[in-house]
Amino acid sequence: MLRVARLYYIDGLEQGEIAKREQVSRPTVSRLLALAREQGFVSITVNDDLRDGQVLKEALAQTYPTVAFTVVSTAQDDQKTKITKVGAALAKDLQTIIKSGDIIGVGTGQTVKSVAEQLEHKMVTDVEVLPLVGLCDNVDLPTYQAKIVANFAQAYQAEPRSLPLPVVFTELTAKEALEKEPYVRYLKKLGRLANVVVFSVEAIEKSALYQSGHYLGEDEKKLLADRGVAEVLAHFIDQEGQVVDQSLDQRTATVSFKNLQYKDHVMVLVSDLKAVNGLAALLKRQVITDVFIDQQSAQALLELEGSV
Repeated sequence: MLRVARLYYIDGLEQGEIAKREQVSRPTVSRLLALAREQGFVSITVNDDLRDGQVLKEALAQTYPTVAFTVVSTAQDDQKTKITKVGAALAKDLQTIIKSGDIIGVGTGQTVKSVAEQLEHKMVTDVEVLPLVGLCDNVDLPTYQAKIVANFAQAYQAEPRSLPLPVVFTELTAKEALEKEPYVRYLKKLGRLANVVVFSVEAIEKSALYQSGHYLGEDEKKLLADRGVAEVLAHFIDQEGQVVDQSLDQRTATVSFKNLQYKDHVMVLVSDLKAVNGLAALLKRQVITDVFIDQQSAQALLELEGSV
């Protein structure tokens, strides 16, 4: 029985060929294969992930017709693997998009780092790479900003740049003063002119900025916890996609949502169910062109929007 099962399932022989080899009838081969399945010597698993991903993609396209969704099959994967797979999908897409003269603006965090680590080298010239937000110091939740910029720059033969500003200023006047410095003004201009941007949506509780003890006051954190659903490029947004705290937002070193409307490619990563509410909110602003999302989060987004 086991020999017949091995010949059929592993070696790929036809039942008639097995019958000749084993000198038994074809019905006997069929019975032996059925017996092997019944007794647990053979188990058959149908992997429907790819089909499910395509179905989800088509449903999302109907709900958000102006956004291109890539749904990554991740049914049995742990969180780390999801991040890797979603990052790989975006990195692969960048290989076809990036061209000479592009200005690439990048966000921070583990998922964007996954993209940066999986980029393939491409022969292009005059590409600029820079972070879209200021520096955030958090040992427990590192932003990987320098590593992300360095990996992107290496892949596209660019000089890595940094934005020498804290992500949040205590006083608006201090931010405005530093932004008048020639080099900072130049970098801010590059950020505005960036035609390709890559970033992730983070749930409030997973935001490095929110969790850091250096930038936000207790009253601000309480307001963000009560009304916010996500952090996007250091902007904290509510369920309608609107900024929660205008005063905080004005003191934050980041690209504006309004500016995102003028980008060729606004590429967003989601690899965590906790970020789905934030993605739904961000989609209301109609600034996203591409979403790269894991299978479970895609399903949750459709359920949230009442499309399934």
